[in-house]
Amino acid sequence: GHKAEDQPEGTNVAKYFDRGWCFTEQCWAGLTKAGYLSLDLGKMRAGVEYDCWSLMRDCTQAGGRRPPLLPSAFAAELESKSFTNGKDDKPLVKRLYEAAFEEQFGKATELDYAYLGWGDAEAAQLAEVLASGAAPRLETLELPYNKIGDAGCRALAAALGRKWVATRLSRVDLCGNSIRDGGAKALAAALAHGGACPSLRQLYLDYNCIGDKGAEALAAALGKEGAAPRLEELYLYGNQIGDEGGKALAAALKEGAAPSLKLLSVDNDKQPELVAVCKERGIELR
Repeated sequence: GHKAEDQPEGTNVAKYFDRGWCFTEQCWAGLTKAGYLSLDLGKMRAGVEYDCWSLMRDCTQAGGRRPPLLPSAFAAELESKSFTNGKDDKPLVKRLYEAAFEEQFGKATELDYAYLGWGDAEAAQLAEVLASGAAPRLETLELPYNKIGDAGCRALAAALGRKWVATRLSRVDLCGNSIRDGGAKALAAALAHGGACPSLRQLYLDYNCIGDKGAEALAAALGKEGAAPRLEELYLYGNQIGDEGGKALAAALKEGAAPSLKLLSVDNDKQPELVAVCKERGIELR
C-alpha cells in the first residue's frame, strides 16, 4: 500500500481495525451471523491454495471472528479507535451499534459460533451478552469444537442459569471443547435451579474431559425437582466417565431424573446398572 506520509492531510492512516468504521463494521458482522459467514480475509496465507473449508478455518481463527460485544463494551473499545471525523462520528456510531445489537439479538433464534477457536475469555464475553437478556427468543446455542474450558463453561452456566434468560433454549452444543469436572459441575448447578432452561431438549457435552465427579454432579442436578423437565437427549460420549459416574447416572434415572429422556450417549454403555434402568425406562443407550 501507500506510505502514510504520502497520504493527503486528514487521511486516516491507522491500521485497519484501529479505524473506527472498520472496527464497527467488523463488530456488526460478528453479532449473530454464523461463524463460517464472517471471515477475516487478511488472515489468508500467501501461497496457500484454498478450498471452502480451509478458507473458513484460517479466516475465523486467532481473532478472525470475535465474540459479540455489549453496547457498553463496544462504546468503551471505540474510544481507542481513530476516525477522520472523530468528534462527529463516535456518538453516531455508538447509537447505530446499539440499535443493530438490539435488533439482531432480539430476533435471534440460533447462535452458531462453532469451530472458531474461542477459549474461556471469548466464552465469558458471550456469556455477558446472554446474561443481559438480549436474546429472549434464543432456541439453539452452538459452540462445538472450540477451546472452552472450565472457566468459560462456568461463565456460560451462570448466564444460562438466570431465570427468564433462556426460557426458549432447547439445544446447547458444547461438544469437542476442554470442559472438565469443574465446568460440568457449574452446568449442573445451573440445571438444578428450578426455572433455568426449562425448554432444554438436547445437551451435547461429548468429547470433552469430564470425569466421574462431573457425571455425578450432572446426575444429582437432573434428580432435582423441576430440573431439565424436557431434556430428551444427553450426550456424554468421549469423556473420562468411568464406573462410578455411570452408577450415579443410573441411580438418578432410577429415581425418575430427566423424566423426558429418550437418549443417553456414554462410553460405558455396557454398565449393568445403566443398561437395566435405560431398558426399564425405554431410553436408548449408546
